[in-house]
Amino acid sequence: MPCDDVEDPLLRQLPSPPVPRGDYRPAVTHAGLLFCAGMTPRIDGVLHHRGRVGADLTVEEAREAAAIAVGNALSAALAALASGQCLDRVLRLTVYVSAAPGFTEHTAVADGASARLRELLGERGAAVRSAVGVASLPGGACVELELTCAVRDGRTPAGGPELP
Repeated sequence: MPCDDVEDPLLRQLPSPPVPRGDYRPAVTHAGLLFCAGMTPRIDGVLHHRGRVGADLTVEEAREAAAIAVGNALSAALAALASGQCLDRVLRLTVYVSAAPGFTEHTAVADGASARLRELLGERGAAVRSAVGVASLPGGACVELELTCAVRDGRTPAGGPELP
């Protein structure tokens, strides 16, 4: 995303960057890539949507949780950028779903995060994706997700060479 896109009204709706709940960084950049730690559906530090999808929560509730979590991840990503760096695009989205035995709609849950990224970033939010069912997640969250993004220097146009 161009550096001036952070003034976009939709991006201004993002929550404050999440505070780590352990000894780690919410996001780091290295060699043109940005990696986000696992993000859960926290609002103002409070976990929402606890439980296992297919038992305690519906697919729609889990989709909402995934949209919240990806907002947290994007907020962490933007906060990790150094001065002059821009988030060029999302490359990969991995969504972990705390699933009840027999649950098979993992991709429908992950669609909540994908749709929110596309809403916020347009085509730059369209990424490759994995949706993985797990037995449990930190704090009893129903979803946790990770982003990998491409970062560019603010003087470099998206997809082009660096400008003098």
